[in-house]
Amino acid sequence: MSIEELFSKRRQIRAAWDYEKIPSKELIYSLLSRTLNISPSKQNLYPFKIHAFGPDDENERRIVEQICCLYTSGSVNNWEESPEFIAQNRVSKVQKDAPWVLVFELRKCKANTFVKEYGEMHDGGNAQNRFTQIDENRFREGANKTLSAIETGMFIKCLAGLCLENNLAISYIKSFPEWTWKGQRSEYSKNRNKVGLSWDSLPQITEAPLIVVQIGYKAAIDDLLATNVNDPSRPFLEDKPSIDEIVQFNK
Repeated sequence: MSIEELFSKRRQIRAAWDYEKIPSKELIYSLLSRTLNISPSKQNLYPFKIHAFGPDDENERRIVEQICCLYTSGSVNNWEESPEFIAQNRVSKVQKDAPWVLVFELRKCKANTFVKEYGEMHDGGNAQNRFTQIDENRFREGANKTLSAIETGMFIKCLAGLCLENNLAISYIKSFPEWTWKGQRSEYSKNRNKVGLSWDSLPQITEAPLIVVQIGYKAAIDDLLATNVNDPSRPFLEDKPSIDEIVQFNK
């Protein structure tokens, strides 16, 4: 299967995760390790941490689910009320939350060999002058947070390809309270969640959360909430803009 065909298979799974077939910890670890080998990162520092909550971490997964609930209504929030889903649930054990939930957060990196040697060559060993990823005073600031978010996205895209090769579904969530570093006060300004929980409910998270990823097998049912990108006869068509709206050549 070509890379184009592979990524064309991906759909956002919102409420149709199969709990009769669950990816093992060994498989998830392998996929993450392989992703690290192929995903690009500036100076190969990877300025993010991944908290992997699996089938045995139900409490933590439930907390993340409530952290990502910012609104009182919505198709995902109210999916259990659908008669179609109630009927389909009798056929297959289906859950709204995935069996594996990955929380990416900002991380202060350790200097690798390149950073140490480069710093020694240009800054008398003071490598943090050039590399914000390892600087205690700057790694939380906006520039490095933006870099971390971009690299997280590249990492997840590589991870998605490996998941799809293994017939795993993968979904991405950015709907949660944001943290912003306030350098003058040396603390995070933390948005509160007016509906669900905030990140302080999960003490493992100590730096700015970047994105939440869900991984599992898609349930063998018609997911009423699955992303619709190519079927005009179904509701909620997410038709894409034309390439000419996205790309502009100067000449």
